[in-house]
Amino acid sequence: MPIEFPIAIIKSLWARRPDGLWEISDMKGITLGSGTKSEDHYFLLSGDIELLTNHPIGGIADVLSLVGTTDYLMQQSIVPVVAWIEGETAIRCIGTASIISCTGCLVTAAHVLLDPLEAGYGATRVGGQVQHREDLNFGVMIPYMAPTGGIHFTKAFRFFPFQKMWTWGNWKQSPLVHEDDRWEYLTDVAVCKIQEMPNGQAHQPLNMSLNPFVPGEPAYALGYAEMPDIQIDPRTGGIADSAFRLKIYVTVGNILNTFPQNHVAREVSTPGPCFDFNARVPGKMSGAPVFGAQGAVIRGVVSRSFSGEEHAYGSMLGPAMELPMDEPEVRGRSLRTLLEDGNEGMPQVHGMGL
Repeated sequence: MPIEFPIAIIKSLWARRPDGLWEISDMKGITLGSGTKSEDHYFLLSGDIELLTNHPIGGIADVLSLVGTTDYLMQQSIVPVVAWIEGETAIRCIGTASIISCTGCLVTAAHVLLDPLEAGYGATRVGGQVQHREDLNFGVMIPYMAPTGGIHFTKAFRFFPFQKMWTWGNWKQSPLVHEDDRWEYLTDVAVCKIQEMPNGQAHQPLNMSLNPFVPGEPAYALGYAEMPDIQIDPRTGGIADSAFRLKIYVTVGNILNTFPQNHVAREVSTPGPCFDFNARVPGKMSGAPVFGAQGAVIRGVVSRSFSGEEHAYGSMLGPAMELPMDEPEVRGRSLRTLLEDGNEGMPQVHGMGL
């Protein structure tokens, strides 16, 4: 199916009601463009200043999260996964994640969350669990408009550490004495939780889908492609590069094949139910949302790609929504139960093809 330009993402806007429940206050389509007239299939997201709603609810902080350039508005929902150890001079950018609830639930790729262990810089395995170093900062960055005096504001960044993480799989023992056991993924989809926004604000979630892609369907992925390390000022702990800014890239392609039984048949090396599509997906886009239904819903997350080629794999979101998110004090919970029964502020989208 030919990809029709311009392409757009549908965002639902959320606010907290007086009784404490979350509700959708508005909905807006955001056109994704590069600032040029060309119809590129891979480009740096750019755009004019937009207001997501004509009826903002809440205080000035809420309003400032709903007005800005296209890339700033998308950065409220698509965020870079970062990590650094106290005392280091740079923040590592590992991948990309998507906010899926007002309370701070996110989805990303499981291998992104296991990077501190697999790269050997911030975590160790203790029994069957991954234990992070106490001085490891591991989470996401979200931009906001910080007051600088009077009516003036400037773009700044909040760091939200991961409070909880869920990946699914098991440890597989290596037959070689000199090799450690490795984590065998059931799926490359992972879920994590960050704290809520300050002052009762809502994180702005994207819409999820239980339905899979179909071959030929257009797919869009947005993420922080090849994002460099962020230099830290050792005196203040703040960002040292005054020219630094987050950059979201958009890549577009068509679904080639789907592998819904890959967790059993193992047709391809991407773990679990997955799909492939003919899009350019550079490094650091692992975990990025892959949108279907003309940008209305997330159907998967970027899992792996081939450098320099227009071919990438994504993990299906729908099957992962059934996997348990148990804790010692909580049983029987999954993304599906949170979506259908919880008060997390997760959009439920219904309609033909969604």
